[in-house]
This record gives sequence, C-alpha cells and structure tokens, in this order.
Amino acid sequence: MMMSTPKTAPLRAFLVHGLAGGRPFHFSGGLDVLARKLDAQGVSASVHAQGSFLRPYGEVDAIANAALAAARKGARLVLIGHSMGADAALKVAVRLQAARVAVPLVVCFDPTSFRLIFGPPAVPSNVARALCFYQKLSPLGRGVLKAAPGFTGALIQERVASIHSAVDDDPALHARVLAEVRALQPPHP
Repeated sequence: MMMSTPKTAPLRAFLVHGLAGGRPFHFSGGLDVLARKLDAQGVSASVHAQGSFLRPYGEVDAIANAALAAARKGARLVLIGHSMGADAALKVAVRLQAARVAVPLVVCFDPTSFRLIFGPPAVPSNVARALCFYQKLSPLGRGVLKAAPGFTGALIQERVASIHSAVDDDPALHARVLAEVRALQPPHP
C-alpha cells in the first residue's frame, strides 16, 4: 500500500540542478528563483545538486532520504529538476516508490535524452502527475518522459520554444509550475 498524506498536508518541494548547476557556473539558476517563488507561495523548497562531473546522480540517495524524512513528517512531495537534475528528480521518485511514498507532482525541465549513458527513468506509479517541458532547439536535453508499467497518473509533455540552458529560467513556465503547485495546496480559510 502506497503511503500518501492528506490533501491538507503541507507541501515540500525538492528542486535539483543539472550537471553544471549551482556555483560557480550557475547553470540551472532558474531553479533557485523558482524555489524562492515557491517559498513565497507557502511551500517549503530546497535546491540540491544532482551530483558532480565525477559522480553524476551521486546525490540522488541523499535527496531521496531527505524527501522520505519529509514525507514521514507528513509532507506531500513535489520534485522538480532541470537537465540531469530532471533525471535525478525521477530517480528520487523511483526510490520513493520503493519506500511506498506517493509523489503528487514531478516537473522536469528538459531532461536528458542520452538513454545509453544518462536519462530519466520511466515515470513510476507512485507519481500522480508528471509535467515535462522539453525543447528541440539546442543539442542538450531534448528528453521526453515515458510511463513505467502500472503508471496511471497524468503525464503531460510540452515542447517549448527555449534553449536548454534557459528553459528553467522562463517566467511563463515558472507561472505554470506555481499554478500546478497551487492546485495541490488546500484552500485558505
């Protein structure tokens, strides 16, 4: 049985940078901005590295453990990532599925498409809604999501007119993500 929390439980968002995310490169910097917007909307949000050049996806277990701890404290989870961080967000969802934790929303900003080396796993059945913004203008990213066997949630894939390095900065896409999250929040009295 999947561990789910009431729809009135608080949301906790985990955002994951791509391979060169954070300092000193500031790739995936739009996620830092989005995290601040989520915090302003009343959603506790934190930004994480997916790993490093030497250890791609090396932080997935640590992020999954933090998400699992938040779920055990009663939070509903939102996972968001850019590039390899999008791949990592889905890898976290897979680990949460193994722990029988429901994930109401996963958002992927242009996941990778190098299926032999990198790439997102299929969207697991514990995810209720997966939203993928992908592009075909630049050579990086370009990935789309696939549903795993047993997935019955909503899988929305939308091609956007942005290059890979800027898709996570797009204010219109931020507004879409904030609206998705707002739909998960209980109404204020």
